[in-house]
Amino acid sequence: MKLKPSYVQGGEEIPEDLPKYNGIKIEEPLKGFKVWKNPINKFTVARIHYSADPKKRTSQWRSDARAGIPFAEWMREYEIVWSSFEGVPVYAESYSKKFHVSSEPLQWSMEYPVVRGWDFGLDVLGMACVFTQLLSNSRLFIYHELVASDSDIYTFAEAVQRYSLEWFPGCKKYFDIVDPSGFNRDARNRDKKSYCDAVRDILKTRPIPGVNARNARIKAVVKFLGSVKGLPKLYMDGSDCPTLVEGFDGGYHYGFTKDGQTKDIPEKNEHSHAHDALQMVCSRVDNLNFEEDRNVEIATPCYNFGRK
Repeated sequence: MKLKPSYVQGGEEIPEDLPKYNGIKIEEPLKGFKVWKNPINKFTVARIHYSADPKKRTSQWRSDARAGIPFAEWMREYEIVWSSFEGVPVYAESYSKKFHVSSEPLQWSMEYPVVRGWDFGLDVLGMACVFTQLLSNSRLFIYHELVASDSDIYTFAEAVQRYSLEWFPGCKKYFDIVDPSGFNRDARNRDKKSYCDAVRDILKTRPIPGVNARNARIKAVVKFLGSVKGLPKLYMDGSDCPTLVEGFDGGYHYGFTKDGQTKDIPEKNEHSHAHDALQMVCSRVDNLNFEEDRNVEIATPCYNFGRK
């Protein structure tokens, strides 16, 4: 079995590898200590997790104990999860589904511009756009995602325009932060224009390049996975951002080499485009200039993007 782990800071959502016999009764007389009877051989089984020790229930203990231990080995030896993992979640140490995902629909604000992040896929996995707002307390709200497979940029850009009008009626200002490779001309596009030419023509916007270095983009997301005054800096609409949520849960991950080592680059799959699009946003809004005059009347913070 392959498992996409929902590894969460604090361990609240690590999937337990427990027996699934019909009608089996699993008891927990003490925290971290589970007991059940095997219905086949009638043996009584006791499962003791490290959390049975009160001293080992803190995030600090887990952080210290995990240092230098590969993810899959930690899951087997400490979490008692023996399933075969697809890889190591990119944001395993920073993300919590309970903390970063809203169970209720998020409401956008007309006081702030909508910031769209774009990733242009060059394969059948397609492309993605995420719709966000940076609020005055530096919290990044993610309201929607659009993910397309096997689509041309014109069809996709038209869909982004249509849904923007539907989801954000009356929005005064949009900013579009794009995959820098989108400025290159591509023979597969209509009139051999670049992806950004198509975005510019259809949405009448000025595409702003995101940061090209992947590690810098990932670090930008990690920074937003922190908190401000006890609230998550990055907050997602769980119902309208399913690909992003699944990616944070483990779908966006580092794969393993043949000898079991963790790869340096996240796997390209159905979750990577949406996450690359989010990285474009985080890589630029993290560097906003809050001091310069605005060129549009919106509430603080200021959105003074400049090309790099």
